[in-house]
Amino acid sequence: MRTRLTIAAVLAALMLAVAPGVANGAQATTSTAMPSATATRSISSTAPYALDFTLPTESKAGCMVCHGDENLTRLKAGKTVTFYIDGDAYAKSIHATTLCVGCHLDFAYTAPHDGTTQWQTTAKLSCKNCHDKQFLAFGQGVHRRAVDATGAAAIEEAKKPLCGDCHGSHDIMQITDSPAGKAALHKKGYEICGRCHQEYWDSYDDYYHGAAYKMGAEDAPACWDCHGYHDILASSEPASLVNATHLVETCGSGDCHDQHGTATDKFIQDAAQMIHGKRAVREANPLVVFFSRIFDGIGSLFGG
Repeated sequence: MRTRLTIAAVLAALMLAVAPGVANGAQATTSTAMPSATATRSISSTAPYALDFTLPTESKAGCMVCHGDENLTRLKAGKTVTFYIDGDAYAKSIHATTLCVGCHLDFAYTAPHDGTTQWQTTAKLSCKNCHDKQFLAFGQGVHRRAVDATGAAAIEEAKKPLCGDCHGSHDIMQITDSPAGKAALHKKGYEICGRCHQEYWDSYDDYYHGAAYKMGAEDAPACWDCHGYHDILASSEPASLVNATHLVETCGSGDCHDQHGTATDKFIQDAAQMIHGKRAVREANPLVVFFSRIFDGIGSLFGG
């Protein structure tokens, strides 16, 4: 018995000599993965994590072990980038029952996650796997990307929006059969369109459409009510909803002008040009120019 205890003691001493400070296998993994306090000071804030791991589950509960932490951030190019996911917002979204790997198709069980792919692009485009009709329509519109572009052209193509750029990510609302979702979406004209088309957003200020919309009028049209959704075309395209050949039809559809009988050629000629062109029309009006000069002159006399 004494001999056996002595052999066991020798083996334990040898194990400690090989991996000092390690009491079991789990601690050994932690010791290898996490550098000492002294070593941490010399590691760049953008260096890869020295960590491989296996999640307890593929479901959201597994991913939220890390991404549910508000302090999950990294320093990139001098800016703090957060990887926190609001679990409550996710639970209220239309994709509440969708697993994370349903969109993050290139997920790898390492940290940082597979850096060889553009995971943002992959996630934003994964919508096509469930929403194929919308994706096909998107591929026919002005926002489609040319896959054969190179050089400067490729850089410009990469700026075009993907599904997630307009619809969002973890907090996407239900729109179909949801008046509340449609109402919430209706308010997001700037976030969805205006931030990319700032000039058109600024000029959308006529009294009955743009100005009313920006003041929160629920019956004023958002950008897509006139321009369309996934298959938006440039106004110069004959098939565009806002091409001159389709304006009577577009303006008279749904609950818009046909209820007043105003969607006529005369209406289009006189009024539609004001929707994005009020400023230009006013500046070209001789009466407006005349009185503007008078008021400016009066203002200058009083130091205005």
